[in-house]
Amino acid sequence: MFLKKSRLKPYNLKRFKKTVTNEGVAKEGYADEVEEVRLELWPATSKLQSEIYGDRVNDILNANASKSADINVKDGVCIDSKAEVTHRVISKKVYSHHQVLELERVRFTRSR
Repeated sequence: MFLKKSRLKPYNLKRFKKTVTNEGVAKEGYADEVEEVRLELWPATSKLQSEIYGDRVNDILNANASKSADINVKDGVCIDSKAEVTHRVISKKVYSHHQVLELERVRFTRSR
């Protein structure tokens, strides 16, 4: 399968990073630097994905990207916002000319 350039749209990508505080607490987050990546998005609707993810399938998008795009699992993608991460990469499958990603909506929980 070849990617059709007219279907690829630019989105911002933030790299996943893990930092350790002075007290030794590991914190996960995203880098401040923003990179642009071109993706083709569509909702996850297959029967297999419904069986794997159950009710979470409504929060999952599939994405096609070129094989040369440097995207890793746990990286954040800004889809609904220009600067805030709205989806994270949960799966990456690399093929001969492209890669297929599964993106899950990020739900931030407020800690008390």
